[in-house]
Amino acid sequence: MAIAYSWSFPQFDVAPSEDGLNEVVKTIHWRLDAIDGGVTAGAYGSVALGEPSPDNFTPYADITEQWAIDQTSPLIDLPAVEAALAGEIAKKKNPPVVPQVPPFAQG
Repeated sequence: MAIAYSWSFPQFDVAPSEDGLNEVVKTIHWRLDAIDGGVTAGAYGSVALGEPSPDNFTPYADITEQWAIDQTSPLIDLPAVEAALAGEIAKKKNPPVVPQVPPFAQG
């Protein structure tokens, strides 16, 4: 199966007003989850956004999940995050080390 990735955004840190703009997103807290055949892994973090531009400003009420993805993706090393999640899933599917009861303790 292919790994499916899904974003979630549990919180934005918002300035009530800045440079004549209202409800300016300053920090996006993000989570990226990966699932492959019921095996999951997740990563999370936060990104600070730059100064708001009146020419390219999205009002807070108009923010969508796609907007959050578009703002977050360029600010993280997305290929590295996805590779780390894929590696974690691979280790869960095929653990390099497994616990076993000592042979002398079986009985």
